Parts: sequence; C-alpha cells; structure tokens
Amino acid sequence: MQQLRFGTKLSYAMGGMALNLANLVISQWLMKLYVPSRDSALVACALFAGIFFSGRFMDGVIDPVAGFISDHFQSKRGRRIPFIAAMTVPAALVSFLLWVPPYPGGAHWLNAVYLFVLVQLFFVCWTFLANPYMALLPEITSDLDERVNIATMQAVFLMIGTFIFGAMGAIKDQMGWVGIGAVTGVLTLVSFFPTVFAIKEKPSIGRIPKERFRLATIVDWTRTTFKNRSFVILVAATSSLWFALNMVILVVPFWVQYALGMTDREVVLLMAPLLVVNIVFFFVFNYIAKRFGKFAAFVTTLASAAITMPLLGLSGYLPFGDTMFQSQLAMALVGIPVSGIMVLPPALLADVIDYDETLTGRRREGIYYGVQAIFQKIAIGLSIAVATALMYAGGSETPSVWGLRMISASAGAAALVSLAFFARYPIRERDGKAFVKG
Repeated sequence: MQQLRFGTKLSYAMGGMALNLANLVISQWLMKLYVPSRDSALVACALFAGIFFSGRFMDGVIDPVAGFISDHFQSKRGRRIPFIAAMTVPAALVSFLLWVPPYPGGAHWLNAVYLFVLVQLFFVCWTFLANPYMALLPEITSDLDERVNIATMQAVFLMIGTFIFGAMGAIKDQMGWVGIGAVTGVLTLVSFFPTVFAIKEKPSIGRIPKERFRLATIVDWTRTTFKNRSFVILVAATSSLWFALNMVILVVPFWVQYALGMTDREVVLLMAPLLVVNIVFFFVFNYIAKRFGKFAAFVTTLASAAITMPLLGLSGYLPFGDTMFQSQLAMALVGIPVSGIMVLPPALLADVIDYDETLTGRRREGIYYGVQAIFQKIAIGLSIAVATALMYAGGSETPSVWGLRMISASAGAAALVSLAFFARYPIRERDGKAFVKG
C-alpha cells in the first residue's frame, strides 16, 4: 500500500495541538476562574458544576447528530473538510470569550447566564469541529501502521499543546485570565488551518449514499453501533479513563495552592515532569503497539494509570523527599499512561470502524465518534461534579487537602474500572491486519 507523503500526515496531525488544549484548559482552569473558593466565587459552586455538566451532556447529545450529518454530507470537498473549515474560527472565538466574564468582581447573575451560554456554544462549536476532524483519520489511510504513525505524529502535537497548557499558570499570571483565552483561540486557528488547506478529501457527491436527515434515522444509527461488541467495550473503557484523567488535570492547580502553598505560576513545576515523561513514552507506546499490538499497549496504559494516578494524593505520606518532590514524582509517573491515552484510542476506534464496515458495508466514522463522545463527555462532566463535591470535604469554604487527596484516589479507581472493561476487548492484530478474537 502506498505510503502517505510526510506533508499530508503533518498537516492533519497539527490539529492535535489544539484538539485537546481547549478541553484541558477549561478542565483545569475554568473552575479556578469562576470558583476559586466558595467565598470568592463568580458563580456559585453547585451552579458551576450544573452548568458544566449540562454543557457536557448537550455536547454528547449533539455529537451523534454531527457525526450523522458529516457521514452523509455531499460536497466537492468531501464529508469532513467543509465542517473543519466552517467551525475553526467560531471555536477559536468562543474559546477566547469564556475567559472574559462580564462581572469579574464577584458573584453576579450575569456571570452565570454568560457562562451558561458560552459553555453551550463552546461545546457545540468544538463538536462540529472535532468530530469531523477525528472522523477524517480512517479516510486518510486504511493502512494500520500508517494510522499508528499518524496518531503518533498527532500525539506529538497534542504534546506541544499540552506543554503550552502546562504553562497556562505562568501565562495567566503574566497576562491575566484573558491571556489564557487569547493563547487558546490563536492556537485553534494555527492548528486546524493546515488541515483545511492541505488535506484533499475525495468528493462525496455520488460516492456516499444519501440519507434523509431524520431524528429517527440518527437514533437508529446510534442504536446499531451498540451491536458492535468491540465498540461497546472500548467506549466503556475510554469513558472511565477520561473520568480519571480529568480528575487528575482538575486537581493540579488546587493542589499547588492548598497542599503546597504556592501560586498559579508554580503549576508548571508539577506539569513539567508529566510532560517530559509523556514525550519519552510516546515512542515507547508506539513501539509496543507495533511490536505487540494495540491491545497490549492499551492494557499497559490502563494498568499504569491505575497505579500512578492515586500517587499525587499520597504525596506527603511517602518516606522520601518533601511533599513538593513527591508531588513532582507522582506527576512524572502519571505522564507514562497519559502518553498511551494520547496515542492509542484514535487508532483503536479506527479498527472498530473497519470492523463495522465488514458488518454493515458502510463507512460510518462520524456516528461512531459521535456516540463515543456522548459517554466520554458525560463522564468528564460527572468528574467535575464529583471533584467539586470531594474538594470541599468537611464543609470548608476553601478546598481541603483531604478532599484533594480523595479526588486523586478516585482517579485511580476509575482507571482500574477502565482496565476491567478493556480486558474483554476482542480485536487483535496479525500480519498488519485486524481480526476479532473468538
């Protein structure tokens, strides 16, 4: 099979720089802006959790719709590129506006209304951008090794975005909250424009069967994805994993302030060890996936996540070093599974979609990414609600260290649940081809 040109792979992979950046930033910092503590919140703590969960829920509901529409979209530029072109600028704009509350001086109903509207717009714009972008990967190439290579290149850009994310505390201290929005918005434009202008997708007019847009049809397509056992298992595993990862991401700035007694500028001191280890293990997981298969690589990812994610909460109790050193070591070790999380799920889902084609005779990338997103985004929304409840354990007006330790422990438990789900995943690889075990 002919290999893709490096420039083609690079143009697609660059989207990874902003793909998770906006989500990571709002997961770690948005609560710090709107609810730094109960007594200085711009929006009441419970209301913030409700607004964020409603946004994630709406995001999940819209995802299958976005997937269905892009699966059947008829245009000379293909099914996915038109959506990426149309939604890049709106997504960048909303990603900026979230960080400019109308009443930054304290609690006010305008802040709640503004946050609710912007959160809904944020998730709608990013759904119609990210879903077609992710669904484009299986169409770029059907070669399994090339998919892993592209996913690895994409993960490198994810890592670049994550490095920038790791420096957001310093950016915030230097430029204010608006600096976080400006950096996120600009990187969104820089990341996705190469895909828009450099990737040549096949025209879909006459190539893709037309399907009338009806809610009943979308519901039916959604329902049929659950007949694919491999997909059900993968969704259960990745949703639990994103619950775990979001808990770890969210807790870091609060841990720096309340457990270590430092400022937002020092968040980078915990994020840097994670990012350095993350880069190294990109290549480790790429090798494991090619040498032993993606199943073995993802099992390794999940097992290491279950072991390492609770370690931050144990910092201060370990028999070596001070709390700061133990916290940095814990975050460095978390960088190991984060590499696998960045590299492997897109390639795994591409294999699941290939298997679906053998069952249905149709390419349905969008609906699969959409249905997966329902559960992953609900899991992320639930993680915000759970973390918010745990953070104030003991009834304090400020986050308690004990509550932060409980968040870390909950992340490890969720990763263990993810491992239990994925152990039953049936797709394996032999001679560069995927097959269903048993």
